[in-house]
Amino acid sequence: MTASNQHIPTQATNGEPFPWLLAYFRQIYTHRVDLAPDGVQLFPLSDHELLVEALHLAYSYDGRHWRPLNRNEPIAAPNYGRIRDPFVRRGQDGNFHLLATGGNDRTHLFYARSSDLIHWNDQRSVPVMADVPQARNVWAPEFIFDGEQNNYLVFWSSSFGRHGWDDSRIWGARTEDFCTFSEPQVLFDPGFTVIDATIVPHADAVYMFFKDERFGHVHGEHRYIQVAKAPRLAGPYTIVTDAVTPSITEGPAVIRPVDSDRWFLMYDHCMDNCYGVSVSHDLLHWQIVDDANFPPNARHGSVFGVTEAELARLRNHFGE
Repeated sequence: MTASNQHIPTQATNGEPFPWLLAYFRQIYTHRVDLAPDGVQLFPLSDHELLVEALHLAYSYDGRHWRPLNRNEPIAAPNYGRIRDPFVRRGQDGNFHLLATGGNDRTHLFYARSSDLIHWNDQRSVPVMADVPQARNVWAPEFIFDGEQNNYLVFWSSSFGRHGWDDSRIWGARTEDFCTFSEPQVLFDPGFTVIDATIVPHADAVYMFFKDERFGHVHGEHRYIQVAKAPRLAGPYTIVTDAVTPSITEGPAVIRPVDSDRWFLMYDHCMDNCYGVSVSHDLLHWQIVDDANFPPNARHGSVFGVTEAELARLRNHFGE
């Protein structure tokens, strides 16, 4: 098994850390959704409504304390379009590739490419589920490079239920260039509705962090992150933990600094309008970190490493 998320080393030879970047959008949820015997119910959360569906960036040197760029405003060009759940990662070609919930249709994902995280090119809508009958959406797409097949595995969640969160599974497709994609296939089906997968290769296994999206009067409240494990990217994946985050959380992102024996798991407390961080030595047992702060109203982000020079260029261009 050979897989890589193309992490940039995050510790210099002198012991000083390199920075992480958090890509996110912003939202304040006005209501919490629940399911009662007579249907969907909404419970008020806030009188303040906010929705900024665009790419934002923040930086950190420790994975716990984050400073937004551009005064916590979008960093993308005006013609960028509306996106959610941005996933940014450096590809094999050295460019940064962005996948996001969005596009021209609910069965499409949004794609863009950048060499500097300032100018974004090749912006387009990719119809990865357009030919799958009854597919309602494409949520939270991500990618990981597969060294064995020399291509990228792109994966996301798609629902076949009434609402978008119900009867959802993790799907995947292969691409070499983010232009041509293989026929989509179910990647992970635990027998209940799941969304928001992220994949972490470690040692001789692959770990998938995902959100158990069950809630309501039938199942009780889940809506937390669990971990599944597989021998290779294509699976099969077997669930190996119960909840590793509190409920209601989503949008997991996992990093580990070079020369560190600790992993950091970041997750979005979407209904509480805050972010959380937990640490682990084995990817299975996690302890919540109390001392953490994120940009106000940040939702469902991804985390990736950059160089000090790349961060300096961003700070000079966008300010803080």
